[in-house]
Amino acid sequence: MKRLLVAAVATVALAGGALADPLGDAKAGLAALNGGDYATSIKLFTAALDSGKLAKTDQELAHLKRGEAYLAASDPRSALADADKALDLDPLDKEAMATHDRAQALLTPTPAPPSPDVEKAKADFAAAEAKYEAQKQADADAYAKQLADYKAADAKHEADVAAWEACKADSLKCPTAPIATPTATAQAVAPTPPAKPAPQQTAKVAPKPASKPAELPPIAGVGSY
Repeated sequence: MKRLLVAAVATVALAGGALADPLGDAKAGLAALNGGDYATSIKLFTAALDSGKLAKTDQELAHLKRGEAYLAASDPRSALADADKALDLDPLDKEAMATHDRAQALLTPTPAPPSPDVEKAKADFAAAEAKYEAQKQADADAYAKQLADYKAADAKHEADVAAWEACKADSLKCPTAPIATPTATAQAVAPTPPAKPAPQQTAKVAPKPASKPAELPPIAGVGSY
């Protein structure tokens, strides 16, 4: 009877020692996770973390693996909390980032499909935008044509001015038809060609009266009458 009692006490002591070993609990939790026993894995990792005796790197790993166990057990909210704690301890842990993203995706509601009214509004907007672009192109084409007409009128005006300057220099080069003034456009007013100068009238100068001849000097020896 004594032997049985001693054996029982020893077994309890050994079991208590095993349970008091946080690193052993963490290793056992990892083995349970790999074996698909997620509930046991969560309990063992929780015991290891609650002990407060794990090193920083072991704490980070325990939170990470417990988060994975929560995720596998369809508890994304607890998984997200453990992933965040793991990232607080090691912000560069890619596994913790992946667990965080998977848990966040499961917690994010799927957007509802767009209603017919939204689709109609999108179609109306697209049609209005296409109409606007077409009108903008038409306005640009009209402006380009108006500008081209103005430039053509301006060029003709410059040619008319040149012809008039040539006419002033040589009457044989004068055009038979009068020079027309180009029509003003909406963009600018073509300059008016210079007016033809009026012919100058030559002033008639009255002839100067003939000067009176000078008197001859008296001849010696001839008396006056």
